[in-house]
Parts: sequence; C-alpha cells; structure tokens
Amino acid sequence: MPFNVFLGTHISRIEGRSGRKVRVHAMDMHGERILEGTDLLVATGRTANTDGIGLEHTGVELNDGGYIKVNERLQTTAANIWAMGDCAGIPQFTHVAYDDCRIVYDNLNGGNRTTRNRLIPFCMFTDPELARVGRIESEARRDGVEYRLAKMPMADGLRTRTISQTRGFLKILIGANSDEILEFTAFGFEASEPMAAVQTAMVGRMPYTMLREAIFTHPTMSEGLTELLANIPTKSTNGQLETGTTVGAVP
Repeated sequence: MPFNVFLGTHISRIEGRSGRKVRVHAMDMHGERILEGTDLLVATGRTANTDGIGLEHTGVELNDGGYIKVNERLQTTAANIWAMGDCAGIPQFTHVAYDDCRIVYDNLNGGNRTTRNRLIPFCMFTDPELARVGRIESEARRDGVEYRLAKMPMADGLRTRTISQTRGFLKILIGANSDEILEFTAFGFEASEPMAAVQTAMVGRMPYTMLREAIFTHPTMSEGLTELLANIPTKSTNGQLETGTTVGAVP
C-alpha cells in the first residue's frame, strides 16, 4: 500500500470517528487538502507520570522533563533508590527497560555495570518496519566523522521477492578510513531482523567485511546484507578513499 508523509502541515479540523471514517483538513505550503481514511493515530509523545507519588519526600529529584534523575548506574539522587525504564527518561523501549533491570540487578549484587556506551537499537513496528542502530548521517556530520555509504532497494534482496514485500531500502555507514560499521538502517518487511545481525557485528567490533563474506541462509531477509555490503566504496591501501567514491563528510 502506498503512503505519503506531509511535513510542515497544520491540522485545522478533523471529522468523523476513528475506526469508521475520518476526514482530516490540513494546510501546508501547497494549500489546503483533505485526507480521508478509516483510522486516526495521534502520536505526540508522552509525559512522565511522576507527579503525586511522593518523590518530594524521598530526596529523589526530577529533570526538566519530569523524569527521574539517574546516573550511569541508574542511581537516583536519593540513597538506596534506583530508577529504570521509562520513568528515568531513557529511550522508551521495552528492550532498554530490560537492560536497565540487568544493570540495577548486577549493581545491587556488588557489580559495577553502567549505561555508558550502550548500543541501543531503534525500531518502529509499522508496516513496513523502520529499524536502525548506530550513529545516523546527521550525527556523523555533526561529530566530524567521515564515512562511506551504501544503499540499496529492498527489492534487491531475494527474500522480498518470494513474499512480494519489496517496499523500502537498506542503508549502511562504514568508517571512511576503517572497516568499522557506524550505522545501519532498514525500512521494509521485517527490517528488525537484518538489523539484529548487523548489531551483533557492531557489538563484537567486527569489520563489515566479515558480514560481507558470511553465508546467510537463502532466502532470508539477512541475506540481503551481502548484496548491500558488496557495494561499499573501497579505500586505498594508504587509508585514503579511492578517487571517485562517494562519502559523507563534514562540509
């Protein structure tokens, strides 16, 4: 099913009932338009529900967003009180909350586990899925990190053809003068599956070439990684990129 994304859009009026029929009156740079559908999802973020639970009597402080202040060991500003998951304002994913629990559990048992340098994957289970892990292009440019980029349509992966789910793309960033995997993004059917394979390589600090040479089961979504990684621009033996390759860099 095709979809559209409208940016810089003001909603003036909504008619109907979600689940039956809705009409959204919108205005953007091109003028007024009416969008019709059966369901309406409003996703404007969440606020912390830390009010009214007595934290002011415990010494536990909140940040400007209303979330509980914690250090990298997930300790609050009060002795012997820890916070984990959404209430601590950390990326609000179930898998992050689960890791928070492991951190607190280990620290309560004499360990010294922290949230420092965690490699957190992001995924929206829309149709199709959007999944990514690592430093995105805008962050790399902001931090002055040069990179090589490869991108391919999902349709180039053989699995997408067997299930007629060819929408989307795969994209990966590799260090300009190293073989380090900086970031991976997948937008398409079961995008979270190839992301998990790349994340494992990133956790193990494997060069992308090890994934490129791997033999993935056919036909699977992860099999598309070999095609994607075969398109990484090469670098010369002296550590500089070959002439004519395309990289992202700070202007």
